[in-house]
Amino acid sequence: MEHAASAPKGSEGEPVRRECVDLILRLWECRHSWPLSAPLKNVADKLDELLAPKPRFFHSTAKTSTFLDLLHGLEELHHREIQVCLAAWVAGLDLSEDREFLLNHSEHLDDSELTVIQRLVEIQDAILSKDAHLDGKPCTDFSTLSKAEQEKLVRASIREIGKSRTQLLRR
Repeated sequence: MEHAASAPKGSEGEPVRRECVDLILRLWECRHSWPLSAPLKNVADKLDELLAPKPRFFHSTAKTSTFLDLLHGLEELHHREIQVCLAAWVAGLDLSEDREFLLNHSEHLDDSELTVIQRLVEIQDAILSKDAHLDGKPCTDFSTLSKAEQEKLVRASIREIGKSRTQLLRR
């Protein structure tokens, strides 16, 4: 996580940040075999940092650059793709034990663990609700769809974002 936090901004540091997110997700999948408080200690802040919208360049009073506008557009599209995939992945997680632990034993979680679990529950609740949205578009009853139908919907959302990318690049 330290490498990801100290990685250069922009596309140059993206592989390091992506590797960190992948490691966190793999750790999370094994969480039921850990003792309380480990190894998620101090993960929540880094997870929030890695999954949050990327900060934009400082606003300048100078005339904007076509390349800078392109960069901002591509960053936004990439963030949308990540959010779609993250929501779909979290929808398939079994968080029943985590939800029960939150209700009955949350005092045994440190702030980082509490934040991670609450965020995953929040994402899952949003995508599995009857008025769920995927990339800002309604996808009612996502939870009732088969895995194949869910995948089809996610891929369609990613393709729509891809169309936006194509339009951005044609300007």
